[in-house]
Amino acid sequence: MMDDNEAEKRRQRGFKPNVQMNGKRKGARSFIMTPEGAFIQKDGKLHTLADAVDLFCSEVAHDPASWNANMKGYQYLVSHTDTADREDVRRALGWLEMALAQRQRDAAVAACKYLAAIPPMLLAADYGRVMAIFNSRIVGMVWALTPDLDMKPLPPRIPRFGQEAGFGLIRAVPEFYAMLAMLGPEMEEIVTQLVEEALAYKVSLPPQLVSLARSGPAARG
Repeated sequence: MMDDNEAEKRRQRGFKPNVQMNGKRKGARSFIMTPEGAFIQKDGKLHTLADAVDLFCSEVAHDPASWNANMKGYQYLVSHTDTADREDVRRALGWLEMALAQRQRDAAVAACKYLAAIPPMLLAADYGRVMAIFNSRIVGMVWALTPDLDMKPLPPRIPRFGQEAGFGLIRAVPEFYAMLAMLGPEMEEIVTQLVEEALAYKVSLPPQLVSLARSGPAARG
């Protein structure tokens, strides 16, 4: 049973099914499932069982790659990060961690784009967890699998995606890495090292990240 806080969040989100809901006899119940969510209509009143955001969060918690099956929920979250709370951040980090574990690069990119839109102070509240995820060359870097690529300096067990290796999140969501660098000195160092390696391997980055480059060791694998 949902608590009052969850019920209020659903009310504020305001998802309603785009269907005709009149003409029912008294006492009749109708179950309605649309991209906006799952609803029950009874005696002319609509009750929300789960809206698009609820469905999205439930789906990616079980299968991170299913994020694009419920775009209404995802788009709502990305466009309303001003109302996000720590639970939203933790769910998003959980989605990202599962996507990385299952080598679902598109899902990892989508999760990072959502996190990039969240106020930095919310991310900072989970600084240790954020650092544990992103202190990784495999997560941040991308290497083109060319015949002349020397694999020896690369970390072991790199996931491969076509002609590339690594999730490449610093290339896919550079604005998120720029934000990570502002969370604290440890994260700034991690991002700086990744930027330097990315530039060494000719990965295209925006000026905001390029400006961090200096000589130094790489982030751990």
